[in-house]
Amino acid sequence: MQSSRALHRCSALALVASGIVGVSSAAMAQNAPPPQDNTPPPGYEAPPPGYQQAPPPGYQQQPPPGYQQPPPAGYPPPQAYAPAPGYAPQYAPPQHAHDGFYLRLHLGGGYAQMGSGGGYDIQFKGAGASFGLALGGAIAPNLIIFGNLFGMGISDPSVTVGGADQGTASGTTTTISGIGPGIAYYFDPYNVYISGTVAAMQFQTSDSNSSGTTYSTDIGYGFQGMVGKEWWVSQDWGVGAAAELLAAGGMKDKGDPTIKWSGVTFSLVFSATYN
Repeated sequence: MQSSRALHRCSALALVASGIVGVSSAAMAQNAPPPQDNTPPPGYEAPPPGYQQAPPPGYQQQPPPGYQQPPPAGYPPPQAYAPAPGYAPQYAPPQHAHDGFYLRLHLGGGYAQMGSGGGYDIQFKGAGASFGLALGGAIAPNLIIFGNLFGMGISDPSVTVGGADQGTASGTTTTISGIGPGIAYYFDPYNVYISGTVAAMQFQTSDSNSSGTTYSTDIGYGFQGMVGKEWWVSQDWGVGAAAELLAAGGMKDKGDPTIKWSGVTFSLVFSATYN
């Protein structure tokens, strides 16, 4: 009897539960959203690959973290960067260089010996003055080519004829001069240079007592060499000192072509160079 009652209770609970489930399913089906239709409308065209939709009007892209907006044009610099009153920027001076136009002047003094050969032996010796002017330009750093005009003169030289001393020739001036192309090279950073010129040379002696030229020659050949050191006194000017050697020969006497004159000089000179 009790088993029948329990069976009836379980059946009743099952019917009630089935009703509740049916009511809930109906309510959920009623409240569920309608299914979405993903079919594109007529005339729709898919965007091409890589297409990016333009932002709406007024959209502003946010800057990345740490970005600082630059000040507007004409905005004064921050106070931390304002120069102090009277401040002037300092710039390192340009390095000295041997390039471009070249001008070298030299003047000094030394000893010279000039004489003749070919059966007529006369020698002029003594201290004299040396001069020179070189004009040219650099063809590579520190390498200069130029045209050179130079010479040396002796006033009142001592004279020997055939090896016999004739004393001092008062009023006599003897000169040897040349012109020709030359080349010089400067060794940095010491500003030491060597220079050489191959030149056409000429010898001449004049006597103020007779107001005329005693000896004069045709063009011969010769060489002038210099070794010097200079110090910069401005961006382009340098001054210094040098030793000069001058040698010449093959200068035929105009009065007697059988006589040939030659000469050797050595001088210490001061130089001024623009380069």
